[in-house]
This record gives sequence, C-alpha cells and structure tokens, in this order.
Amino acid sequence: MMRWDLINFFIKTFNYKKYLELGVSNGECFSKINAESKISVDLAMGQYSNSNPTYKMTSDKFFETIATLEEKYDIIFIDALHHAEQVDKDIVNSLNYLNDNGTIILHDCNPLLEESQIVPRETSLWNGDVWKSIVKFRSLNNGNGCVIPVDHGLGIIREDVYYPFEIELPKELTWDWLVKNRTAALGLSSFEDVEKMLPEEELIWRQK
Repeated sequence: MMRWDLINFFIKTFNYKKYLELGVSNGECFSKINAESKISVDLAMGQYSNSNPTYKMTSDKFFETIATLEEKYDIIFIDALHHAEQVDKDIVNSLNYLNDNGTIILHDCNPLLEESQIVPRETSLWNGDVWKSIVKFRSLNNGNGCVIPVDHGLGIIREDVYYPFEIELPKELTWDWLVKNRTAALGLSSFEDVEKMLPEEELIWRQK
C-alpha cells in the first residue's frame, strides 16, 4: 500500500469531495488522487521547481492567507517540511480546516534508520522527525491516531481511530526511546485494524 492508496480508500469510503495536499514533491501522489476538488501547496523549489502546486507558498502562509473556515476539507495529506516543529503546526492548522468526519494522513511517520530521521537532513533517503509529531499528538489526545507501517509510515488522525497510549512520554524524544517503544508510541496498526475501527455503516456503503 502506498500513500495514495490509503488516501483514495478514505475518499471512496466516506465519499469525500475536497482534498488538500501539503507538500507536493514531484507531484506523484497528487496526480493519483481521485477527488472532485484537489488543492496542493508547496514552495516548489530546487529539484521540485516543476511540481506546479495550486499555491506556491509555505503551508503556514496558505493557512494564514488563503484557507477560510467556509471552505474546509474532507481529507488533508501532510507531507511538507519534515521537521517536527513544522508538522506540529500543520496538524493543528489542518484540524482547524477539517470537515466533520474528516481525515488527516501524514507521511514519513515510521523511520527505520536513525540517520534518516536526523534534522537537519544528512541523507538522500530522509523521513525527518515527523514521528515525534504523531507521538506527541497521540500522547496529548488519549491515543487518538495510529500509524500503518507501510510507505515509510502512514499516520492517520481521525475521531474514531485509536491505539491506546499507555507509555510515559519522556522529556526529550530520542531515537533510542523510539526503538524501544515503537509499536506503542506510534500506535502501529495494520490496514485491516484501521478498517475495523471505522463505522460499520460506512464500510457497508463502500462495499456496495
């Protein structure tokens, strides 16, 4: 399963219409999304200068100047700057502009190599420390959210998706702590587990 597969699953399951993507990269994910309304946000610099986002700006500027509470989104994909401080802000802003029964998907939540999560970036394959954001969010929201361990870790935040958070959060989140507590900290779950958490009536609609 790739990120666009998971996003399209939620779009189909809940008949979502409005999709927002923060961080377009080369445009591969955005091009594969099956939604009636699609908006993308990216600085489109360097190797991604030809990505052609809907809005060429940072996610912060988008939420400050473009987004309106009258025009919320059904599903938002967060894949912009992979620094936890920024991802924290992207999560908060996305929740403010998410429709009822909406879903947030985050990429790069489950780094498998220590060097791939170091900030600032040191490697070509880089996840950043996005994992810290999903851990902090889950700890502050009674285990709301989980991570499917595919495609570098796909985080899911929605009101009915939970994985118990029963570990103590340290003062500083370190790689060694993640290695020891990965499953519980990230709420690692299979796609089938997530399906079982969703409202039965919606799954019945999806299977028609």
